[in-house]
Amino acid sequence: MGLRELKAARTRAQIIDTALDLFLDQGYDETTMEQIAAKAEVGTTTLYRYFPSKDLLILARLEEAMDLGGALRERPAEEPVDVALGAAVRKCAQGVAGEDERDAALRRVIDNSPVPRAMLWDLGARYAGDLKAAIAERTHRPADDLQVVMTAHIAYAVLQVAADAWQEAGGDHAARAAAIDGLLHRLNTLDLVLPAPPAGTGTGTDADGRVRTASGA
Repeated sequence: MGLRELKAARTRAQIIDTALDLFLDQGYDETTMEQIAAKAEVGTTTLYRYFPSKDLLILARLEEAMDLGGALRERPAEEPVDVALGAAVRKCAQGVAGEDERDAALRRVIDNSPVPRAMLWDLGARYAGDLKAAIAERTHRPADDLQVVMTAHIAYAVLQVAADAWQEAGGDHAARAAAIDGLLHRLNTLDLVLPAPPAGTGTGTDADGRVRTASGA
């Protein structure tokens, strides 16, 4: 990372930390972008260049943690998809769960603020779509392939369960990371029950994974 990129990353982190402190101290609705700029010691033009809206500021850390697709793309190309997804989940779970009570308090602020809460759902849908694209790239399948779609949805479900495991484990970073690893090991030994079609319908899948009916259509 060059000097300019390093400076930009530090400025961005400083803005986020300052904004989150203000959101927790005086409330999300009561905090203005001008207050954030002043306390972060940056100009309002600089602030808006990094974050065009206050909603993006309160969601910044969660947004980074939701980027499973980005985390997957960082993994070696030769790594098996399931192993790469496990590493991506481990990386993102910490950010989703947070490290301390400050993060938990921030989640409560988001949950009680209609606009950021709605935007969080939109971000979730966007990152789910990006994860499907990342899985499709690695598996050489279309993004709308059923295997790709289900893998992405399951990965996000595992991310949430892993985030819960991280938060419940407590202790230091190593203990929480070990809790996630233990969870991933247990998940891979589960005999998961999937919804089945009605008995006697004669449906199934062909070699390409497409649904096949009793008539063979």
